[in-house]
Amino acid sequence: MKKCVPRLKDKVAVITGAAGGIGQAVARLFSQHEAILILTDIRRPGWEELGGSENDGSAEVLFAEHNVRDPQSWQLLMDKILKIYGRLDILVNNAGVLHPCAAEELSLEQVQQQVGVNLLGTIYGCQAALRIMKSQQHGKIINVASLGGIVPMPWVAVYSATKYAIRGYSLSLYAELLDSPVQISVVCPDSVATPQLAYELTCDDAVMSFIGKPMNPAHVARAILKVAVNDMSEMLIPTGMGVMARMGMAFPGIFFALFPFLRQIGKRTMIKMREGEGKWQCHSTLH
Repeated sequence: MKKCVPRLKDKVAVITGAAGGIGQAVARLFSQHEAILILTDIRRPGWEELGGSENDGSAEVLFAEHNVRDPQSWQLLMDKILKIYGRLDILVNNAGVLHPCAAEELSLEQVQQQVGVNLLGTIYGCQAALRIMKSQQHGKIINVASLGGIVPMPWVAVYSATKYAIRGYSLSLYAELLDSPVQISVVCPDSVATPQLAYELTCDDAVMSFIGKPMNPAHVARAILKVAVNDMSEMLIPTGMGVMARMGMAFPGIFFALFPFLRQIGKRTMIKMREGEGKWQCHSTLH
C-alpha cells in the first residue's frame, strides 16, 4: 500500500459536527495527514465512535462539546485552542441539521434550529476564527454548503435557504479577504450517504436529494482536504452535477419546466433505496 504523504502535518484544525458522517470522514482523513485535531459536536464525540483509533496518525486529538449556535461557546473553544496550541490553522464549519417536510408544517423550533446551526453557526465560527487568523496572519476556513445552495430544494426549503446563505456568505468573504493571507472556501456537495439522507428518505416529497447517486462521505472528505491545501473560492462535488446545477439556475424557467421529470427520477431512486435495491451505506449521525 502506498504510504500517505502528510499534507497537514502539525496543522491545528477544528472540525465541527465531527460526530456526523462528513465530519467523521474529514477527521479520519485529516488524522492520516497528521493534523492536530480539535473535534467538536453538540455532544462530545469520542475517537472510537468516529471509526478511528488513537493511533490513526494524528499528532494529537482534542474532543470538545460545542454548541455552534452559541457565540460564547465559540469564544470558549477558541480561548482553549489558543491556550493549548497558540494558533488556529484550519476551521471546517461542517455542523448542520435538516428537517424535511412541507414549509408550513415546520415548527418554530425546527426553523430556528436549522437557521441557528447551519447559518448562524457558520457565521459565528467564521467570526471567531477570523479574529485569530488575521492576528496571526495565516489560516484557512472551509464552509460546508450544498448543491442545495444552488438549486431549489422543495420540502427542505429552510435547509436549502441556509445553504444558499452559507454559499453567498462564503463567496462574499472570499472577496473581502482577497488581499489577506487568510483564505476561505465553500464546499458544495451533492447528496451524501449519511443518516441525514436516510432522514430525508422518510419524506416522500424530498425528491431533489435523490436525483443523483449518494456519495460516500470519504469522497467529500478528499475534496475538503484538497480545498484545505489550495486557494479555491468554491468546490462543487461532483463537478459535473455542480456545473449542471449552475446552468440550471442560470435559466430557472427551464429548470422548473424540467422539474416534473426530475421529480420522477428522484421518486424512483427513493423507492429503490427503500427496497434495498440501491445499495448505499450511511455513516453515523447528521452532518
